[in-house]
Amino acid sequence: MSEENEGRLWDAVTPEEEERFLRIVTDRVDNSPFYKLIGMEVTGLSPGRSRLRLKAGPRIHNLGGIVHGGAIMAIADAAAGVALATLLDKDRERPMTIEIKVNFCSPSIDDDLLAEGSVVRKGSRIATCESEVTTKEGRIVAKSLATYMIIDLEEEQPV
Repeated sequence: MSEENEGRLWDAVTPEEEERFLRIVTDRVDNSPFYKLIGMEVTGLSPGRSRLRLKAGPRIHNLGGIVHGGAIMAIADAAAGVALATLLDKDRERPMTIEIKVNFCSPSIDDDLLAEGSVVRKGSRIATCESEVTTKEGRIVAKSLATYMIIDLEEEQPV
């Protein structure tokens, strides 16, 4: 994201792209029960990139009192998937995670988690994306690499 647009939600190039990013946020956050349940929000978008925040607290802790690995994996996957969504036709295509690998680098207790996702390579049907999850202070909590299938909503889907 460019520094001059750091305070904006998106780093759109055209008014059409800005409108498309707004629709992605509405689709991914306002309409996602899971994002709401664990407290994820999109804080930034640009083509092929995203920023998300997960508000920490006891509701996402494991028995040891640290943020559950599943919550960390969820924001890592979401950041990568939203980054890919910026390159897709929202009305016709959806990303679907087919594989994700997460390296957990350090624990987090009460830090809000920030995740930055980016597209490594997008093909017509398969995409590779990565994300980094950090604390507000910049300590790396996790890094991920994920593969997504690009689902064409107009084609009949296998059961």
